[in-house]
Amino acid sequence: MRSELCEVTTLITILIRVGAITDRRNSIESLKRREKKLRLEVCHTNRLKILLDDEGFKVLDKISSGASALVYNVCWKNTSKFAIKKFVGNSNKEAIINEIHLTGLVNLHPNIIQFYGVTKLNDEINYSLVLEYAEGGTLRKYLRDNTITFKWESQLKFAKEISSGISWLHVDKGIIHGNLHPENILIQKDTIKLADFGRSCLNGSVSNTEVRGVIPYMDPKFFEPQNRSYGLTEKSDIYSLGVIFWELTSRKSPFDFETKSNDLFEIFKIKCDIFNNKREKPISGTNYKFVTLYKKCWQHEPDERPDIHQVISEINNIESINVPNTFNFEEIETTENIIEEDFGLPSNDSYDINSDNYKS
Repeated sequence: MRSELCEVTTLITILIRVGAITDRRNSIESLKRREKKLRLEVCHTNRLKILLDDEGFKVLDKISSGASALVYNVCWKNTSKFAIKKFVGNSNKEAIINEIHLTGLVNLHPNIIQFYGVTKLNDEINYSLVLEYAEGGTLRKYLRDNTITFKWESQLKFAKEISSGISWLHVDKGIIHGNLHPENILIQKDTIKLADFGRSCLNGSVSNTEVRGVIPYMDPKFFEPQNRSYGLTEKSDIYSLGVIFWELTSRKSPFDFETKSNDLFEIFKIKCDIFNNKREKPISGTNYKFVTLYKKCWQHEPDERPDIHQVISEINNIESINVPNTFNFEEIETTENIIEEDFGLPSNDSYDINSDNYKS
């Protein structure tokens, strides 16, 4: 009897090797045709089983929410914690398939959030991603927590780990993240984890021309009214990286965007400032080599920004013992006259996908 049960279990078990979804459309469509509920079971061989039965995850709390997805902290068998990214009912099916495919491709790097597989919760229509749970939360939350001492050595460590994750995407996988900002960077055991590949694309793909993102971290080339066909490139991620480097040292939202994200006039003004080459003021006492590096990264013209090879080369030559910049920085300028051209301002619900702070 036990032998027969094992045979039945084997027949209904789907083994998914992480990152080995070679035909993502056929794979997901095949899963969609199965109407029974799914449950994740981890194998000791570092593979996944998705078993067709009625047992589900225990949802502990909601981590974040956005226009297309909800993220939950869940417990499995009262022992292991995971994060479940559940796509809302009206999510674009092609976008879901693309995200599952790319999340699998970038897996198994120490600075990328680990992807375990897909599952279906209760009677949900869409499949959900099963991801590593990052106990440290988002980089944004970490930076705003004044009870945390965040010294230069830790700032440099985080900068190197973010760069390492981007190098894995650009160099090893040929993927552009497309939505880098501190809400999509997680912390697990004091280690950086890049997350959320919902807006990522393969370098050179036709799906990289849509203007979306969080304004202060977006490539300013998207704001040029005469350049509507401009698409995401690896240098778009480099621009975002420069702003994030500044934020590591300031622990503040660039252009105070977090307090202004619901004010369309303020958003438009920030966008105009960035378009007119206004950038945040370096923080006094910041390592001068680090300031020089992030200023290169946030140049307006993509060709003037370094690639990730150059970023890593320069950041590896920065001392962990801080050598501060002794120059007097001028105060950041603001745009007095708002440009009246149509800059194609994205709708409010495009600012972010997984944060209560940025959604409309």
